Amino acid sequence: MAYRHTADVGELQKEFIVVDRDRDGLVDFDEFKELLNGLEAGMSEEEMQIGFREIDLNGDGRIDCEEFVSWWSSD
Repeated sequence: MAYRHTADVGELQKEFIVVDRDRDGLVDFDEFKELLNGLEAGMSEEEMQIGFREIDLNGDGRIDCEEFVSWWSSD
């Protein structure tokens, strides 16, 4: 996912809040998909699902802020 960039944790937490449209403190697949489409990542639905599962470290079907920050700031 080469479109990511380095940012400080505070900036990433703010971005997480923007992505978390329903404000439940978690990003579900639909919210994640909306993020990727907004970034014009050019990924298929299947690629998005694979990426989502890779980011969802605890496997609960949702991405929390810690998982989001870890993913966005990784190489």
